[in-house]
Amino acid sequence: MSILNLLIEIELKLKQYKLQFVFLFLFWFGGFISFIIMIPNHSFWEYILYSLTVRRPVSAVDFTNFYALVWPILLEVIVFGFIMGELMEKYNPVITSRILAKHKRNHIVIIGFNHISERIIEFCIDNKERFCIIEDNLELVEDLISMGYPVVVGDPTETTNLAYASVKRAREVFINSDDVRIAIICTEKIRDVNETCPIYVRAFEDHVREYLKQQPLNAIPFSTSKWAMDDINEWIKNKTGKAIVIGRDNLTHRIAYQISLQPEREVYLFDDIHDGIEFKVNEKLHIFNEFACFLSDIRQHVNLDDVTQVFICWKQESEFDESLYLTSKIKLRYPDIEIFVRIFDEELIDLVEKYNAKTFSTSNNAFKMLQKVVSANSAIAPTIDD
Repeated sequence: MSILNLLIEIELKLKQYKLQFVFLFLFWFGGFISFIIMIPNHSFWEYILYSLTVRRPVSAVDFTNFYALVWPILLEVIVFGFIMGELMEKYNPVITSRILAKHKRNHIVIIGFNHISERIIEFCIDNKERFCIIEDNLELVEDLISMGYPVVVGDPTETTNLAYASVKRAREVFINSDDVRIAIICTEKIRDVNETCPIYVRAFEDHVREYLKQQPLNAIPFSTSKWAMDDINEWIKNKTGKAIVIGRDNLTHRIAYQISLQPEREVYLFDDIHDGIEFKVNEKLHIFNEFACFLSDIRQHVNLDDVTQVFICWKQESEFDESLYLTSKIKLRYPDIEIFVRIFDEELIDLVEKYNAKTFSTSNNAFKMLQKVVSANSAIAPTIDD
């Protein structure tokens, strides 16, 4: 990796110095031609030595003196300045990481950085599988860039960024974006240049998955939300009483909707971003466009004494503190309420279970489910040890 990085860094600096080197070449070539014109009947090798100021011709003294004065200055400023100065400075790691991605072959391309993407990357690193990732949020991938892994920072729907990720030569592609538009556009563009590689696409809606399966895309869609719902459906089966669901994504909405379909149950959905859901709203589903992180936020809308289940579905890492705080307060004041907390890091399970709460949608579980979807020759297929 270090040798490749060095070569890439040299390539980058040569591109930055392209105009200077072109000027140096043109100056040398002009001197070479001038010597041929002014002092004919010399050998080609002699003209080379004259133009490099290694040897001086007897005639054409004025031009020779001028050329012998200017050429060493240009050579020192451009060539030696480039070698001694520029190659010693700190290179732009984002550009270097992008060039690294461009040189990948027979590799995994991961589009979108989230928790399941992290698991794929960890597996690739542990098993020495080649990969690169496209992500438009630099902050999410800064650690990968600093460690020297191939990352393309930019909009994955742009053809240039896909080309830098070398999708044309990819072994397989995983599209983990939450944005349906990105998922569809990337799938279509990748399939245009790579007709054979498997494209695994994270997609929640049934009609989107059906579209991705069709010719000529032939993508393999999957839904981490549907995998999580398998456990949740067991938890809400044959339950009574009111339920509270807190979150803002497709999985949150599906949980609230599924509970509202049960007889003699009501559900209170707290979503601070959306004021509606993708499903048909019924009279048992109450939606509040609020951020509910304190018991007081909830009490003004529902009597917690009537609540039997609470689902806390935030998924941002920065909101885990709020999830844990709300879990602790509910368990302290209302110990009979069942609490379910969405987390991604298995390391946090013990903290949540300390309050007798159940966890769901962990990234490790989602990754194991994805391993069941991929083909046997996939780079992330389960190893014998697994």
